[in-house]
Amino acid sequence: MISRKTITAVIGIVSAVLAFFSEQFGLSIDPVAVMAGLASIVTYVLLEGKLDIKRVGSQIGKFKDLKFWLAFISAILVAVNEALGLKLPVEAIVAVLTVIMGFLFKAEFKKATTTTK
Repeated sequence: MISRKTITAVIGIVSAVLAFFSEQFGLSIDPVAVMAGLASIVTYVLLEGKLDIKRVGSQIGKFKDLKFWLAFISAILVAVNEALGLKLPVEAIVAVLTVIMGFLFKAEFKKATTTTK
């Protein structure tokens, strides 16, 4: 699903392009009105961006989690393996990382079940 920010940005870009090429297309678009619309779109997108930053900031603890970094590194490792042609078998990478993730989740499960009793 497309977000409101994306739709608003696309409308703003299309309006700016149409205003720029208005004579070629035979359009009568007021450049001042387009600029006012673009200003309101930019304001909206920036305010939504601030809210997005706050949402990510409230979840900053998740970036310190070992499981997150293991998943991140595994994705990077597979991409680097393909890009640089290291010829490491992807199945082996996935198997090793799956075992490590299993141990991490087992430890998390034990910790969660012992604290709830």
